[in-house]
Formats: sequence, structure tokens, C-alpha cells
Amino acid sequence: MAMKKSRLKIVSLANKVYKKCECCDRVKDVYFTLLIYDAPTGEYLQGTIALCRVCGENLGDVLNIPVTTDGDTGFKFN
Repeated sequence: MAMKKSRLKIVSLANKVYKKCECCDRVKDVYFTLLIYDAPTGEYLQGTIALCRVCGENLGDVLNIPVTTDGDTGFKFN
């Protein structure tokens, strides 16, 4: 039996943004965005939720989605 495509995905932002977390309603640095896709196909983006670090990590644990706040440290300007 084929594995169904996940309808929820947590992505790390390239740069943190200081705004309101849509999960806990606190104004903090937002590190993650939860992407919500449609139920029938999982191809169409239906909505997003901005998440602070704590909410993103906790939601990742609950949904069994690996999350990290480590950015790309290999990029340098010459």
C-alpha cells in the first residue's frame, strides 16, 4: 500500500520575523510556517500558519514532523 502524501508541512523561514504567532497569540520571533494542503489530493495550498520557535517545535513533535532552526551556515559573500 502506497504511503499517502502528508497534508501538513512545517518549513523553517530563512530569516526570523518579529510578529504575532498564530498559535499562541504572542508577539515573538516567528521561525516556522505550517503549510496546510487540500485533503483530496494534497497538491493545493489551502492556508498557512505562522509559528514561533516553541509552538513550531511542539507542533512538530505532536505531528511527528522533524523541525530545525539551524540555518545554512555555508553561504558567504566574497
